[in-house]
Amino acid sequence: MRPISEKRIELERQTGKHKLRGGWKGLFRWEDMDWLERQIEKGLRFCGFYRLGFRNLFDFCVEEAELSFPNLPDAFDGLRLLWVSDFHIEPLDGLAESLVESLRPIRYDIAVLGGDYAFHYDLTEIAVERTRQITETLLSRGAVYGLLGNHDRYEMGLLLEAWGVRMLVNEEAVLEKDGQTLSLVGIDDCHYYKSDDLAAAVAGLDGDPFRILLSHSPEIINKALPCRIDLCVCGHTHGGQVCLPGGYPPVVCASVPRRYAKGLWRHNGMTGYTSRGIGASGIPVRFCCRPEITLLNLRCLR
Repeated sequence: MRPISEKRIELERQTGKHKLRGGWKGLFRWEDMDWLERQIEKGLRFCGFYRLGFRNLFDFCVEEAELSFPNLPDAFDGLRLLWVSDFHIEPLDGLAESLVESLRPIRYDIAVLGGDYAFHYDLTEIAVERTRQITETLLSRGAVYGLLGNHDRYEMGLLLEAWGVRMLVNEEAVLEKDGQTLSLVGIDDCHYYKSDDLAAAVAGLDGDPFRILLSHSPEIINKALPCRIDLCVCGHTHGGQVCLPGGYPPVVCASVPRRYAKGLWRHNGMTGYTSRGIGASGIPVRFCCRPEITLLNLRCLR
């Protein structure tokens, strides 16, 4: 795993979290409105909806998508990529155990941890222990790759790497099979720390391999075009987490249009998928937005 940028190091030295935007704009950004989150949580408890929203966090679903590409190497036809992200694990007693049970029957080839293992911005022992429980389950079945999210400190990445996860921080991993290659390009957080460096991540790639960009947030999309990315897999948005009936998200904590906030999308010829994630941030509830284990099946289009 590459060393993190000076920008991330400086922000990690701060106590708590910094504001994503200063001035009057910051007053109306959801992630900087902790006071509003507290008031909404009180309202949910008063109305009796809080327990329902909390129970919804354990209603996992496996979202499968088959994606076809004309340039996918034949050797990787049928590759099954498992993506799990946005655990925010500390306040969610029992979530790690429930997730492990949901993961056991799933058949896949490679697994990716998409970041946001912690709920708080300061690493805690309970976050480490519960993350390790999930990680060991996946490592017992094969290769696991990992990213850092906007709630993660570099220390968590070092722990994951020590456990056996191949962490990708602005770097790539090349998969080889039957003489053919496929590249996984992983970047650092582009939302909070803004320490992503996609150009550095692809600098070592030889030739023109099929490229899968792994990003914690879909906000990387506008930087991906010059790097000729075939598939972008991301999370961070939680699909809105608290949605209206029908799944419409009133709030998406990412600087992208809502069409990139969950599920399949296309952007400048690049195929993308944004997972709704596992846990919750802010208020630990979900409404009209089930937590998601993502399974992508890559196929050759000939």
